[in-house]
Amino acid sequence: MALNDEEKFQFDLEGYLVIKNVLSKGKCEALSAMADEAWPRQPDDGPFRRTADVSRWGKPFLDLMDHPKVLPYLVELLGRAVRIDHDYCIFMRKGAPGGTIHGGPRRIEGDHWYDYYDGVMRNGLTVATWILTDAAEGDGGFICIPGSHKTNLMMNLPPDVREQKRDPHYVVQPSVEAGDVLIFTEALMHGTRAWSASHERRTLLYKYSPGYQSWSRTYYHLDDYAEATEQQRRLMAPPSIEKHPRVIDENEDRA
Repeated sequence: MALNDEEKFQFDLEGYLVIKNVLSKGKCEALSAMADEAWPRQPDDGPFRRTADVSRWGKPFLDLMDHPKVLPYLVELLGRAVRIDHDYCIFMRKGAPGGTIHGGPRRIEGDHWYDYYDGVMRNGLTVATWILTDAAEGDGGFICIPGSHKTNLMMNLPPDVREQKRDPHYVVQPSVEAGDVLIFTEALMHGTRAWSASHERRTLLYKYSPGYQSWSRTYYHLDDYAEATEQQRRLMAPPSIEKHPRVIDENEDRA
């Protein structure tokens, strides 16, 4: 079990959770340097950059997929048949624009859901956001409406709030530090606020689904991951309605 009683209360209440100090500051700097080599900034790049498949940037990025401090949280929130759905990064410099608030417990997109029954939490598409640079309150970046993963009135969100033309008290920007991991369910209404800090915002987003479910239209190609462990290959397996590979239990035979 990964979540303690307070973390369970918080995630059920708010729809997100910050795990502190998963990576050291030095590790975050090393990952940023590797990112610059794998995806160098171009002269015509604007202040907002995003690209997919960061797990292909090298073994250190691949190993975030099943990091031992984070995977137990994902197993508890999605079950042992959890699979990774897709991954990407968002880099923002000062002046980078925000976007509309989205997500929420969708009736159309059936993978945006949260459920609790008989002591067990389960989620649809769920995100582990690796924070490589600090985002203090007011800097911008990830925002959300805590508790909205259980709302019955999602469509009542005013358009000016959804488009971030107005900032009511119920939209929050959690303060996070380099090395933290912010986990949230896509059933939570969330978005990105314009970046105002002088340093660059750098985040890596690894998104997970229950084993029978997929949001992405494409799947991982294991041929692209020669260094992947057995565990990582299990996570990258395509969805299966019958039996998706389970993550390895510490008491299970790994041979």
